[in-house]
Amino acid sequence: MLIKGFIFRGYRSFPSDQPAVLFPLRRVNLFAGQNNTGKSNILRVIADTFTEEEGKRPVSKWDRPLGDAEHTFARLELHDIAQVLTWGEMGSQSAERLESLRSFLRLPGIASTLGADLVAFGVSDKGFIEGEALKQMAREAGGGELARELSGELTGTRGGGAGDDAYRVLDWIARQRALPPAAFTVGGIRSISDDSEADPDLNGRSIKRRLLELQNPSTDHLKDKEVFLKVQDFVRAVLDDATITIDVPHDLSTIHVTQGGRTLPIENVGTGVHEVVIIAAAATVTQNSILCVEEPEVHLHPILQRKLLRYLALNTTNQYFIATHSAHMLDSEIGSIFHVTREDGASSLRYAGAARERAAVCADLGYRPSDLVQTNAVLWVEGPSDRIYLKHWIEHLAPGKFVEGTHYSIMFYGGSLLSALSPLDAEEVEEFISLRSLNRYMVVFIDSDKKSSGAGLNSSKRRVIDDLNDDPSTGMAWVTAGYTVENYVPEQVLTSAIYTAHPSTKKRSLPTQNRWSNPLAADRLGIKQPSKVAISKVATKNWGNEWPLDLKKKVLEVISVIDAANSHT
Repeated sequence: MLIKGFIFRGYRSFPSDQPAVLFPLRRVNLFAGQNNTGKSNILRVIADTFTEEEGKRPVSKWDRPLGDAEHTFARLELHDIAQVLTWGEMGSQSAERLESLRSFLRLPGIASTLGADLVAFGVSDKGFIEGEALKQMAREAGGGELARELSGELTGTRGGGAGDDAYRVLDWIARQRALPPAAFTVGGIRSISDDSEADPDLNGRSIKRRLLELQNPSTDHLKDKEVFLKVQDFVRAVLDDATITIDVPHDLSTIHVTQGGRTLPIENVGTGVHEVVIIAAAATVTQNSILCVEEPEVHLHPILQRKLLRYLALNTTNQYFIATHSAHMLDSEIGSIFHVTREDGASSLRYAGAARERAAVCADLGYRPSDLVQTNAVLWVEGPSDRIYLKHWIEHLAPGKFVEGTHYSIMFYGGSLLSALSPLDAEEVEEFISLRSLNRYMVVFIDSDKKSSGAGLNSSKRRVIDDLNDDPSTGMAWVTAGYTVENYVPEQVLTSAIYTAHPSTKKRSLPTQNRWSNPLAADRLGIKQPSKVAISKVATKNWGNEWPLDLKKKVLEVISVIDAANSHT
């Protein structure tokens, strides 16, 4: 059961009067910020309060925020109302009563301000939230006749003071609640030791004994072998080597790692392998739980960091809360990202859902936007209609393979910039070319503007072409094989699109389309300013599988550049 979200306050660097909201949560959740901002405190409050006996492990006096005169610790767990209606005795209620309960839980004061279909329950410094906390919720909600009716039906009692009916209903619902998953921690200091306690330590202590038990299970635990193989699969996936095997000798002296036919004790392989084995064991041996992990990126190459996240999200059953300084961890669509900051001794956090908020996280970690906040490839086009055509062509030849904004972005360099620039405008040409320093994987789509096959390109275009084509694996300058992009559109498709976008043109018979002239010229259509965007939208909608001139070859080259840019993600 994944936790939808939770709110806490009054813990270490998080003061009592400023609730910290962790919502929305996913299977993988990342907390990023500078040192000493409070990331580890978030992991600690999760480990302290999500336990097998919730509320039985009190928050100690040392966890009280400094200068917090009115200390009130609380941790509220957010639930979907639909999920709440499956708790305990809810399953035996009639459909009509469940609908009444749904309406009750949506009352102001009970439903969370984060969403009408969310409600919060949890623990406080007095244990499980009941008594005064629920009474306060009940007084705010009121509930009137609905609360009175439900109180009588569910508890056999109704009436009393203000909010008493609502309190009895809330108390009844709270008692149906199943405990959340228990939390475990993989700390920031990890090593494989010779300790042999009976209970495995997720930081590496006792890992050899636990792996040996899984590798050679007793008759009544034969399925443990499958868990061991999952640990091995984890290591293979993250290290991107399907030949790797791990095993533990009977004397527990080491962990053998076999790679490429060569077996070595784990002490003789890279530190990154240690890290992966420890995290693999922790994430696989622990199941259907909460796992708090401190800086898993330590000793891992950026590519392996992303592989690690992907494996955790797709191939394990836990929910993860990860404190990190690595922007490579944040360069992922897998997890929810939260930015942790600290001011005047008080920590706060916020969900980094928008691009500008993720950029702020990167800046806070010391990374420059030009290094990180970009897609893997940039395709530069003159205007919006070019983008419509190019996106359509890419999707047609590589359906579902790429996501615009993630695998590539299409940017506009503005009208006839390269046509207007002359040799005297060398500085402007160099500034345009310098954009490649932001992203080496770059394509520029250029209208030739040639009025005949023998005509030449201007010097500005030639300068851009020469620079990009010096490394075809990462850069490409695509000059149209006709006058402009519209010359790639099959004549029948383009004519139909023109008539649809501009019905007045139906009155005239359009001259035959010429490769070396603009098919959208005003004198050809009889209108001053045809809408290239409207025409391109209709044309791409009705386009079949025709690839005039060198179109297909060029689109495949663009796809090759995007592929190269994304080959290590």
